[in-house]
Amino acid sequence: MANRDQVNERYYGQINSEESHEATRHRIHWICRHVQGRTVLDVGCSQGITSILLGREGFEVTAIDLEEDSISYAKKELRQESAPVRGRVHFQLKDISQFERPPGGFDTIILGEVLEHFAHPHPLLTHAYRLLNKKGTLVLSVPYGYHPFHDHKRTYYAGSLSRVLYPYFDEKALEVHHKYLCFAGCKKPKKLRDVQPGAEHLTRWMKLDEEQFRLVEQQHVRKMNQRKAALDKAVQRIRQMEEQFFSQGRYPLTEQMDKAQAEGRGDGAK
Repeated sequence: MANRDQVNERYYGQINSEESHEATRHRIHWICRHVQGRTVLDVGCSQGITSILLGREGFEVTAIDLEEDSISYAKKELRQESAPVRGRVHFQLKDISQFERPPGGFDTIILGEVLEHFAHPHPLLTHAYRLLNKKGTLVLSVPYGYHPFHDHKRTYYAGSLSRVLYPYFDEKALEVHHKYLCFAGCKKPKKLRDVQPGAEHLTRWMKLDEEQFRLVEQQHVRKMNQRKAALDKAVQRIRQMEEQFFSQGRYPLTEQMDKAQAEGRGDGAK
């Protein structure tokens, strides 16, 4: 089943809510800010908005995806750009495993909302590690916590994502933005790939997760209080209406029951 990611439409505010529009723009701009060097491989580029934005800024971008519809859409979008941008951005229907490492390797590889679709992420990360140059940068984003989607095979929190990435990349930035984890890191030397994370890393990841859990709890408490206040207001209004009817000698519930019984006996037939 195709994922039908509509990231370009969300970025430009053509679909979904204003909140979704703002979150998408913020996340894509975060990714663009952390790109280093000149050459970029955008893996799982979807409709191509990140690649095109980077092309406008002078980066040489190779962008790949497995969805034919997404690549066709991206190429259509690219045709609307200036000639220099069209010359710098190249969309291809291709898997990362098909790529030969270019001379010198890529300066930056982007994995925007890709990793959560892999039950076994290490082969993908191994290819990213292989294709980067010696000081290359990985920039990625994944949904933070549980996001129900038919093709999401893993759920990530700060700790779980960082442990997956730790053998390959030195963390430079790890932040949560609009329910998404955003990571930027540098390629590790091979001799350090077997080193385990220390207590300072584990503590930092735990604190980030704890802070997010606290925010979620606060949001739930706030919503529960809002619902309770709305319910209390509704109950108060019903009691006021009852008091008003009773003061007039009217009993709405009794009247409705009498009417229903009369209709059942056929008293109201004409």
